[in-house]
Amino acid sequence: MFKKLLAAAGVGGAEVETELFTPGVQPGGVVEGVVRLRGGKVGQDIAQVAVEFVTRAEQEYEDHEGLRDIAFGRTGVHGPLHLPPGAVLDFRFAARAPMETPITFYNGRHLPGTVVSLRTIVEIHGAVDAADTDPIGVGALPAQHVLLAAVERLGFHLRSADVESGRVHNTPQTLPFYQEIEFAGSPHYPRLNQLEVTFVATETGMSVVLEADKRGGWISEGRDVFDALWVDYQRLEGVDWAGELHHRLARLAG
Repeated sequence: MFKKLLAAAGVGGAEVETELFTPGVQPGGVVEGVVRLRGGKVGQDIAQVAVEFVTRAEQEYEDHEGLRDIAFGRTGVHGPLHLPPGAVLDFRFAARAPMETPITFYNGRHLPGTVVSLRTIVEIHGAVDAADTDPIGVGALPAQHVLLAAVERLGFHLRSADVESGRVHNTPQTLPFYQEIEFAGSPHYPRLNQLEVTFVATETGMSVVLEADKRGGWISEGRDVFDALWVDYQRLEGVDWAGELHHRLARLAG
């Protein structure tokens, strides 16, 4: 559906529509589509047409928490250009999703709590910039799928996923946010109330950060405990990942 663009005089504006040819993608993959501009009653000078990925992240403030949209992976499509009255112009694009793009699907299931969209930006001289936003599905990388399946084999149950503003220390993170995939506790690790898994993916491998909520004992308080490992994509098939994670989680629970 075309979205109205504001003309400098406030009337006679053009319209924009984005059609996605690939509504689903994996991190590092390419979303292809076309941006279609339709001129209004007056001509408009457009500085740039671009597309960018957007996710909604939790943000901590001094006295509260909130949600905010964060844009990333911007790709220029066309511009500058003049859009004549009534003209229809199509611009094809191919936007690569960064490796750290949050995933929204795993094993055919939607991850509740995480949303990723592709937003079209039309920068207009003398008017408010316009945007058209289309949700997209982001599937897990093979390595992410293997690690999540290993967690489930250890008795943890997938609950939700969210995106948080901030940084994960000692990882190759480049974006200003990270995703936490949350699992309910496993009967095999009764001292761990829940488990959160964070992936920071690169082209050759990924950091995997484990954060568990550990119950307190008779003389100790409950606390968060952490571990991290590096997964080399080339070695993915040669490792017993359930066994590797069990070793680490048993140590955290001890």
